[in-house]
Amino acid sequence: MKTTTKNNSHTNMLEVNPDSGEIVLESDEKELSKLKQTKIKALKLLNKNDFFLINGNWEAKRDALIKILSSLPLSYAWEIKDKVLTKEYAQISGTLTIRNGSIMRIADSMGIFERSELKGNGGLHFMNARAETRALKRAIEVLFGSVINYFVVNYLQER
Repeated sequence: MKTTTKNNSHTNMLEVNPDSGEIVLESDEKELSKLKQTKIKALKLLNKNDFFLINGNWEAKRDALIKILSSLPLSYAWEIKDKVLTKEYAQISGTLTIRNGSIMRIADSMGIFERSELKGNGGLHFMNARAETRALKRAIEVLFGSVINYFVVNYLQER
């Protein structure tokens, strides 16, 4: 499947893998090879303990996603765009930008943590931190979804 997207004033043809939904970027061979090697390294970082089963779905743990982000040969920037903090909830919206050579990917995400989720001690600082963690986790899941999905399908799901 192919789709056309416009990036600034450029028009690019994107190829989409129909099985995984992954977008195959149009780039020079060296950059695509570097991207593939980065994905292989990310896959090798993961193990079964990096996931938990919740409501019938496998979810990557926060530590697994941070491990991917911090252990790979890429650069990244996490920018908080909006923050709402009330007595009842904290909401964080942010943007994660990842660069691997000339390839750049960006994901916007939002995380919410409600006071009703608090167990024991905790306050506004904890609510704020948990909302930011959730937003960052979601952004990493978007940018590394193909690696995470591959691991789940091939190592966690029963065949």
